[in-house]
Amino acid sequence: MSNSKTGYILMNIGTPSEPTTKGVRTFLKEFLSDPDVIDINPILRWGIVNLIVAPFRPRTVLPQYQSIWTDEGSPLLANSQKFKNSLNEFDSELNVEIGMRYGKPSISDAVDRLIDDGVEKIVLCPMFPQFAQATTGSCNKKAVEIVTSKGIDYSLIDNFYDEEFYIDCVVNQIKMSDAYANGDQLLFSFHGLPERQLKKLDESGEYCLLNPDCCEKKSEFNQMCYKFHCTETVRRILKKLNTEKPHTICFQSRFGRDKWVDPDILDVLEKFADDGVQYVTVICPSFVADCLETLEEISIRDEEIFKEMGGGSLELVPSLNSSDDWVKGFADFLQKNS
Repeated sequence: MSNSKTGYILMNIGTPSEPTTKGVRTFLKEFLSDPDVIDINPILRWGIVNLIVAPFRPRTVLPQYQSIWTDEGSPLLANSQKFKNSLNEFDSELNVEIGMRYGKPSISDAVDRLIDDGVEKIVLCPMFPQFAQATTGSCNKKAVEIVTSKGIDYSLIDNFYDEEFYIDCVVNQIKMSDAYANGDQLLFSFHGLPERQLKKLDESGEYCLLNPDCCEKKSEFNQMCYKFHCTETVRRILKKLNTEKPHTICFQSRFGRDKWVDPDILDVLEKFADDGVQYVTVICPSFVADCLETLEEISIRDEEIFKEMGGGSLELVPSLNSSDDWVKGFADFLQKNS
């Protein structure tokens, strides 16, 4: 039993349990049935998930998962487990568990393991630097529901996009990568969101996406705005990176027909190709562990599309994963938030 009275749950979205149609279907049904992810009329959401997505989409996305699956399983889960183990090796007093919002190991399982280990308080930490209701919000909501039902004291971490250790780690990762050395153009790509999910957090209803500079600086209206968090992340990275290479911000992983945050990565890549840009360095600061969106969407699918458009190389800067400075910085961060 650990001597620590505080436990930590590192939460992420989750992953299929296996690279099969059944595994992908089970994961997608649970994921997309969450009202924080598809925040529309419940009946319409049920119809989309059960009559359109579940019957047809697993066969479409299965090859994407299969192309990156490893002997250790899903890259997201494998990288998360390695990070957890590295944290425990760095500081044996840290009692850390992994909890996935959908799939296994679940948040509930992580809570039970910590309770069995005798913890009296749990720090809930979604592994998303920038806040979004569909990610951090959903993870925290589910986790709070579970720990409250078990009578355990807890605290929440909502974001860490502006923490110096996080920015320093991303900058170091960029500087050490061949992708940065070889690239002519920096492309900062964040996971996309429907615009309505940004607007819902603007209680004034008169600022978000209405003011042309709404995401350029912090205000009373955008302190929890995902797009502002993304923009501020890039501003802080560039300040420390001190580079003359041009940069662009974009958003990836668009799904459905709703209006999503612009610009979309494929539109940006098309413009790069038209402008004759040949060597693009892609940085994905919203992902701290490499996963489907970095290893397959960016490194395989989008690179092929870019070349078909007439572009050249599209190289990815690896996520932080278990880099030494990231492990040390995050261990200190957890201790400070105990």
